[in-house]
Amino acid sequence: MTESPTIPSADYTLRPSELAATLALLVEARQPCIVWRPPGAAKSQIAQQVAANTGRRYADVRALLLDPVDLRGIPWRDGDDRTRWAPPAFLPPSDDTGRWLINLEELPSAVPMVQAALYQLVLDRKVGEYELPEGASLIACGNREGDRGVVHRMPTPLASRFMHLEIRVDAADWCAWGASAGIAPEVLFFIRLCPERLHDFDPQSKERAFACPRTWEFASRIVNRRQGLDPAVERALLRGAVGESAAVQFSAFLRVWRELPHPRTVLDDPENAPVPDNSSALIALCGSLYRLANDVNLDAIVTYAGRLRRELGDFLVGSCARRDRALRHTPAYIRWAAAKTQ
Repeated sequence: MTESPTIPSADYTLRPSELAATLALLVEARQPCIVWRPPGAAKSQIAQQVAANTGRRYADVRALLLDPVDLRGIPWRDGDDRTRWAPPAFLPPSDDTGRWLINLEELPSAVPMVQAALYQLVLDRKVGEYELPEGASLIACGNREGDRGVVHRMPTPLASRFMHLEIRVDAADWCAWGASAGIAPEVLFFIRLCPERLHDFDPQSKERAFACPRTWEFASRIVNRRQGLDPAVERALLRGAVGESAAVQFSAFLRVWRELPHPRTVLDDPENAPVPDNSSALIALCGSLYRLANDVNLDAIVTYAGRLRRELGDFLVGSCARRDRALRHTPAYIRWAAAKTQ
């Protein structure tokens, strides 16, 4: 008996940067799609970014909070004694001439009757007497069934109305975003050192807090406002944000970060300043340089970055430029970018 050939498995998940570009394409084509992701994977920020990049107004419609009748609206009697339906305010007026991106958030968590009520809106762009305006596009987001969330299995008729995409968490993508979004450099450089810590959600774990892009933003807020905070309280807050295991490792990293000598040594003599042997210490030093980078000292930072492992040096200079885009026009950055192409 001839065995059937084994079909190699493939990774069909998309990094956030890939998802943003893909969503932009589908939104412009008015193709409804649903993004499946693990908890805390920052899908809302991606949807808002796509709306901004495509010049659209963003409407966040929480399907989880809707009743089936909410979509059709409230009945009223017109001058001819006929019943009409006042459409809900959370949907744009049918005669609106603007461009919209409507995100049906937490769609799989909506009760089955609400999901059924969306059949016509998703496929025919209308529900009852209401029609979506010409410039509106629909997307949806939700957790997967195995993610320990409140999820109802999506009816096949509704599932068939969407194109299905799945996001994966990517440390490099997240750090690139975080450099321009004000995430604390301590957090960025820790994730660069330990990328597996960016998202370590375990559906079987009984711990309430866990590390994910959303909770690392919480941790960043703590670090950015820690002045005068007792170290024990800081550790407790970090544990409450990212869970015990990640908090212990991050706290150890912070101790190294905060005990380093002042980075002025590097800025004053980048060609001869010592390069720490300890990886944590080196990452922490790079984070301090990142915080201080400006158009005056970037030349010294680029020089020092050239003495580091290539991936770390590239991340240091690239992060500086993402935090302050004006640095991309400095001679030091242009020289560094030109050297990378050779």
